[in-house]
Amino acid sequence: MNGLESKNVGEATLDVSVVLPSYNSKTWIRQCLQAIRNQRTQLTFEVILVDSSNDGTENIIKKEFPEVRLFHFEEQKMVGTARNIGVEKTKGEIVLFLDTDCIANPTWIDQMYSAIRNLDADGVGGSIENGTSLSITGSVGYYLEFYRFLASHGKPFTTQFLMGGNSGFKKGVFKTNLYSDMSIGDDFTFSWQLTKQEKLLFFLPPASVTHMNKTGVRKVLQYQYKIGLGACSYRDFVSPDVMRFLKTLPLLIFLVPLGIMGWIGFTVLRRRGLWEFLKFVVLLPFLYIANNFWAMGFFRGLRNQPFEFNTETKEYA
Repeated sequence: MNGLESKNVGEATLDVSVVLPSYNSKTWIRQCLQAIRNQRTQLTFEVILVDSSNDGTENIIKKEFPEVRLFHFEEQKMVGTARNIGVEKTKGEIVLFLDTDCIANPTWIDQMYSAIRNLDADGVGGSIENGTSLSITGSVGYYLEFYRFLASHGKPFTTQFLMGGNSGFKKGVFKTNLYSDMSIGDDFTFSWQLTKQEKLLFFLPPASVTHMNKTGVRKVLQYQYKIGLGACSYRDFVSPDVMRFLKTLPLLIFLVPLGIMGWIGFTVLRRRGLWEFLKFVVLLPFLYIANNFWAMGFFRGLRNQPFEFNTETKEYA
């Protein structure tokens, strides 16, 4: 027996629960779950998949991964809602989140669990490796979406933001906190909310998962637009003063890509070294174009009525 099967202890309290929100995940779900099954750990853990796919993902789980606790819904669930549902079902003392297009390194569960225990952290987040490094469009999407979370050999440090697809928390955090019902930005609003409550959050550079990025010009540009729209939503909660200013002069958002290119470049050089920085420089024209699609999404959000965040329901209205 290996991995999940050897760690399944029925109704007993577990060390870790791994929760995965899933929507039309059949492309990468096998690789994702196999990586969890192959974890090198002595911890007891379970995997909970909250799925609202219509592409047959649930059939793959039932046939090939019977150890996974599957909760399937016919209607689509946003990522934040799926995470909340998963948390309600957990038996573990620590709750880890992984996205279905991410492949965890073999010691990921141990790294995340040990960090929470040793640092006495309320939450931790790991880094993101590029799973589409041979694709121009995949790499463009990777740098723009995950530049804050590049892997390195650095020590843990405190942070205000955690990326939902590679994060973990003490279960007690969820007694008074929920994710917002969003497809993008639920993780940032959640971690920011914890920060404002003086919860202790750490970023763990070596605790990596490999993200299988979207590829293809149309898909990447459309997704950048969607991310920009989502960023406008959560920034209303995280940076209300800045957002009030931008709503008076919304065209200023199209200056942001100029600054972002420098910020990403500096981060790549500092964390990944000269070789990857040179690769980033080669991609700069494509990155700038794609980042302007992000700005267009953000601009659309600014031009619409602002999203109001309800601190009681943890949702936008």
